[in-house]
Amino acid sequence: MHIRIEAESRRGLRIIGEIPSISLCRIEGYNGIGKTNAIKLLRLCTGDQPFAGNDHSWKTFRNQLKSARISISDLRGANELEWVLDPSRWPQYAEPLGDLIGDIRIDGRSARPRDILPLLSVHHVVAADTPVSVLSERLGTAQKRIQEWDAEVGGQRQEEIELALGDLQNRITDCAPSQLPRELTITSEAEKVATSLAKQLKLARERVKRLDRAVEISAQLNQVRGRGPEMDQKIEELAKRLTKLDDQRQKLDTQIKDASTQKHQTEKAENEFENAQKYLIRRDKTLRTIQSHLQNLAAAVGLDPSEDILAAGRRDTSQHLNRLLELQPRVNATPMLLSLLNSMTSSLESAEQEEHLGNAVLISSSQGGSDWTITALREALQHREAVLREEAPSADAEQLTHEIEETRGRLGAIAQTEATLRELEAAQVALEKAEGRLLKATKGLPEQTARNLEDLMSNRATLDQEARTVQADHARLAHARELLGGGKTEDALAAELVQLCREAKIEIARLRKHREKEQADLEELTRRESQASQQAVLAHRASENRMSKVTATARFLSKEVELSWLRKAFPKISSLRDLSVADQAQVLTEVASSIDNARNCLASTYSSLRGMETALGRLGLRIRQQNGETGTETVSDRAAKRWLAAEVRQWFESEVVRAALFNGGTNVELDPDSLQLSWTAKDGQTHERPLAAFSSGEQAFAYTQAQVARLDRDNNSASNRLIALDEFGSFIDAKNMSALGSYLRGRQAQAPQDQVLVILPLEVSPAIASSDETTNERVNALRQRGYFAEAFQL
Repeated sequence: MHIRIEAESRRGLRIIGEIPSISLCRIEGYNGIGKTNAIKLLRLCTGDQPFAGNDHSWKTFRNQLKSARISISDLRGANELEWVLDPSRWPQYAEPLGDLIGDIRIDGRSARPRDILPLLSVHHVVAADTPVSVLSERLGTAQKRIQEWDAEVGGQRQEEIELALGDLQNRITDCAPSQLPRELTITSEAEKVATSLAKQLKLARERVKRLDRAVEISAQLNQVRGRGPEMDQKIEELAKRLTKLDDQRQKLDTQIKDASTQKHQTEKAENEFENAQKYLIRRDKTLRTIQSHLQNLAAAVGLDPSEDILAAGRRDTSQHLNRLLELQPRVNATPMLLSLLNSMTSSLESAEQEEHLGNAVLISSSQGGSDWTITALREALQHREAVLREEAPSADAEQLTHEIEETRGRLGAIAQTEATLRELEAAQVALEKAEGRLLKATKGLPEQTARNLEDLMSNRATLDQEARTVQADHARLAHARELLGGGKTEDALAAELVQLCREAKIEIARLRKHREKEQADLEELTRRESQASQQAVLAHRASENRMSKVTATARFLSKEVELSWLRKAFPKISSLRDLSVADQAQVLTEVASSIDNARNCLASTYSSLRGMETALGRLGLRIRQQNGETGTETVSDRAAKRWLAAEVRQWFESEVVRAALFNGGTNVELDPDSLQLSWTAKDGQTHERPLAAFSSGEQAFAYTQAQVARLDRDNNSASNRLIALDEFGSFIDAKNMSALGSYLRGRQAQAPQDQVLVILPLEVSPAIASSDETTNERVNALRQRGYFAEAFQL
């Protein structure tokens, strides 16, 4: 490479103007002539920042350089590179310049800084930087980079990632997918228990019902014994008396008919009497039917068929019903709740039909829960109403309900009796009118006939009154007989009682005691069944709610556009929609666990990074001060030491270096704790020496070898490389300089794309003072430019 630099500067900044195209070149000149500044300027042109961490020096360099033009020819991959620099555009602080460097051209065409990278790189190795000082500087630089990255990028990025992962984890945790299998198991078990208890309760109710019937039959049997035959005899006597009265009335009706058909004055009177008689018979029949029905109703309600008594009975029964209804909410609140729920759902349904209010928020949660829309609340209330209707009431509630129904039935029966009583009163009035009509009809008959008919009708009226009384007694007694023993005979009742006790597998003598025990068991079983049913409902509701949340979360994770990165990291999420709810819950649990691990890993990584920052600082301080360990060693401290050992080991990989510093020894290693170097000599003996104990020349030589060797390991190097070895004359003696020259000449054949500059301070020696041609060229160059450049030879 042939490099030309045309720089205009102020206040003493100097930069050499040419670096000839010599693959292994030696540049020697006066101090301050601008050798090192030329290398720094070239580093800026290739995208590097040689003043990083030293803003003061950068500002001085920037302010003193007014303009510059750099051209490089004799290149691989291009004919010429050219830069026209305008330092006034450069930033105030030492940072990579990027496009601010100036105008760039490659073979005359405009280019960008990134186009330079594959063509040219510049490397500056300063001999004054001993391994210890360079290590210390590197540790400080690494520490500073970590600090800057953490402050500018890392901390914020960590917070952003942590918040994103935390939000996802909270969303999954809120639906608690890991609890779904347990809740499904609880629901299944609760439903099994409820179903089993429901079956047991059904059988227990059938047993108690059978025992209740047996107790009822036993009571009826006790009533029938001794009273049944007596009542049967009395009923039979009343029936015979009614038959006798009916016969007598038929004879009177015949006599009346015969008497009315005797010759009389007009045919019209006869017809009128006949019609009146028929009408009387119909009214009498109606009256007797209503009277019989009234007696049966009065016997059923246990009240005399009088208006005052029935009214009093109705008032008492109504008051008793009201007391029972007031007691019902305390015994069983279900009816009241059902009524309330029905009223609320009706109102909500009406609201849904008004301008599509179904999705309007009715109740807003104040604790981070879900808001309740009108439709959601209506569905929840309807679900609760359905559940309440399915719940079995307690035994006390059942007994109260049964008593309420019986009281309502009695109240209805009393009302029916009162209505029949009014019908009877109307029938009596109608009968009286029929009697008056018949009496009036007799007046049209002959006098003797009329008197005979009046006597006959009077007798018939007396007979009718007696018949109605006997019939009422017969109806009342017959109804009482029907109630006694359920209308069954003593033998029938005894046979039914034996059959019921046989089915219940109990003795008749222990019937009541066994029935009390079964009733107590029924009470306990009813309570347990009610609790189990409610628990099953609650468990089912909880699992349904959990499944709904799991499904919603799975849908969110599999569809949300911004979570594509999560689906790539966890491919199972993409197939969530095709899985069962249980499998979705399992995948969500795995995702939550992975996110938790990622958050822990993130926290651990950033903690390790900050720990490494501290460890690098402590290690740098220890190297600079050459003191021993202080404090407890951390994992980061050990990592920093391992890095240091690896860095030092690379310096001594070259055979030339080992030959110069360790007399050809092998297995050179650094103990990071004691900073002692150890190696195996040719005689097999192990030697040790502190790192800082090597002379400055030895350290500079080793460091230079290591830096050049590191460049040789770069597999992605540019097509052309400029390697500047600076300030070597002050640190490397003649022996090591000769070894360095041998090493550089040897590697030049392996790296023909590299141009190596060995920059030395001017030495006043007999060689310069002599009069040969080479010396004259050096003297002329020094006089004209302050430096000379030639092939590196020793």
